[in-house]
Amino acid sequence: MPEANIISREETYIMVIIILMLILIALVISITVLLNSRRRKYVIQKAKDEAKDIKLKIIAEAKHEASQLKFEAKNKLHLRENELLFKEQQIETQHNEILLKLEDLNSNKQFILEEKININNIRNELLLKEKKLVSLLEKVSGFTKEDAKNELLNFVEENYFLELSEKIKEKQEMIRFKSKEVATKILVDAMQKCNIEVTSDKNTTIFELEDDSWKGKIIGKEGRNIKTFQLYCGVDIIVDETPNRIVISSFNPIRREIAYMSLKQLIKIGRIQPASIEEQIIIQSEKLEKNFDETGFKVVEDLNLINKFPNEIIKLLGKLKYRQSYGQNVLQHSIEVARISKEIASKLDLNKETALIAGLLHDIGKAVDFEEEGSHVSLGVEILKKYNMNNIIINALHSHHDDVEKESVYAEIVAIADGISAARPGARNNDAKDYFIRMDELEKVCLSEQGVSKAYVLQSGRQIRVIVNPNLVDDYHLKKLIINLKDKINKINKTPGEITLTIIREKRESLKI
Repeated sequence: MPEANIISREETYIMVIIILMLILIALVISITVLLNSRRRKYVIQKAKDEAKDIKLKIIAEAKHEASQLKFEAKNKLHLRENELLFKEQQIETQHNEILLKLEDLNSNKQFILEEKININNIRNELLLKEKKLVSLLEKVSGFTKEDAKNELLNFVEENYFLELSEKIKEKQEMIRFKSKEVATKILVDAMQKCNIEVTSDKNTTIFELEDDSWKGKIIGKEGRNIKTFQLYCGVDIIVDETPNRIVISSFNPIRREIAYMSLKQLIKIGRIQPASIEEQIIIQSEKLEKNFDETGFKVVEDLNLINKFPNEIIKLLGKLKYRQSYGQNVLQHSIEVARISKEIASKLDLNKETALIAGLLHDIGKAVDFEEEGSHVSLGVEILKKYNMNNIIINALHSHHDDVEKESVYAEIVAIADGISAARPGARNNDAKDYFIRMDELEKVCLSEQGVSKAYVLQSGRQIRVIVNPNLVDDYHLKKLIINLKDKINKINKTPGEITLTIIREKRESLKI
């Protein structure tokens, strides 16, 4: 029993100790919680105080900044009001000055009207006196005004005809010399500043081969490759015995270029057969279309004509690169005509840009004349009208081959520039047969005139010498003959530039002694 009591007491002590420890732990936890709660409240209160301080500070700064902005805005408004007031005063002053000038103008207008009335009155009085004087002279002389005029003209013609002819001829020669000197200087300056590379081509393009073995591949089995080019590209591939080359033939220069580019690419990839030929023709056609745009933009950029044309006209300019006329590249010819026209306009103090555009577009119809019906002139006029180009530009194109009358000085300038570009040595390869027909036609026209015994056409039609029978043509009729020949030659002449017509009237007398 005593042992049981001892054990029970020990357990009681242990329980008491455990309870005391639990109470102590609970007390510690409570104290910790209480302390944390107070600390949290302190932190929260401190944060609230700091936030309040920050808020007050921000509000104070905002008020200060707002006050500053308000002050600056007020100053700016004040300055703006002063500026507006000053401008109003200026406008008012100008308005008053204009009113004064208007009053002066009205006063001057009234004065001019009065003076005009006075002048008309004086003029009417003088006309009346003139009529009375003429009437008196007619009564005294027995001649009417027309009779006296005719009598005077007849007297002068009979007695002073040769002297007057010499004087007129002298004045004409002086004017011709002066005008020719000025014109020559203008044209020489224009040509010197417009040096364009000459490129000649016909209806064929030469394709160079590295090896003659390619000829068989290009022909294909039973000529099917050549037939494919004919079918899909519209060109003839001519393979002859000439080493390392073939000929691409077509009247259409664009088709020739497509065929050339296609053949070049086919040889590069090493596969020439109908399917690949057809594929390359489509690819190269698309590339060439892009090239038209690039070429056209390059031209207008070089001539400082950006944003002056619609894209369609720029593309047509690019197509001119592949167009030839008498062996002369039409795009290069158009650029040359444009630059010459600009230089001539510059010398004459005219609008250089108008002359430049007129010269550049004068042959635009040649970009489509091998694809559509009509002359390059009529097609060009349609194109320019379609895109609402200036009437001066349209007339310059329409009249540069004398199809219609020239309506402006720019049309004359373009025609002159076109003639210069076409007539330069080596610029064009004219057909010999056409040349001889033209020369023969000029001689026949000269020989058709009465009194002409011989006629010679020299220097490609730029010099014409006419020998007349002195017994049939006197000095008086010589003048008429020159005028008649000039008109007839101008009607049929196709030679660009100036023609010198020389008439020789020589009378020889011999006497045997």
